[in-house]
Amino acid sequence: KIWDASSGACLQTLEGHSNQVHSVAFSHDSAQLATASADRTIKIWDASSGACLQTHNIGKALFDLSFNSNSSALYTEVGTIVIQSSDVSSIKDVVEPESPLCVGTSLSLDSIWIKHAGDNMLWVPSEYRPSCSSVCGSMVSIGVGSGRVWTCSINL
Repeated sequence: KIWDASSGACLQTLEGHSNQVHSVAFSHDSAQLATASADRTIKIWDASSGACLQTHNIGKALFDLSFNSNSSALYTEVGTIVIQSSDVSSIKDVVEPESPLCVGTSLSLDSIWIKHAGDNMLWVPSEYRPSCSSVCGSMVSIGVGSGRVWTCSINL
């Protein structure tokens, strides 16, 4: 739901996810809204009309979502996912390929590999696999169940 902060009135209800929404992010110009759900999808919405512009089948529930500065990609805990620019008047619901288009360094959806440009680069042993993670540029930080955090960088 999108609410008016001044009056508390519900302005819109965005419907389309089949499970709980874990993360919500506005684009920098507030024209689009991205949502990540337990249904393992990311949806891109037109913030003013409420129309679903894109659906990305990620294959994993994501909890950390933000737009890059020009709204051409989403930063997530598994890496940067490229999104297409959309025109609300011509696109109502676009379903993307099963594998998201991660650019640069990323974490595989099963958390077994640290990847670069889609290629497996570093195998992550089970005791080092994440309970949470963050990817920024070539850096990957991983928090594990023991309370430890480790970081690595893919420099080519």
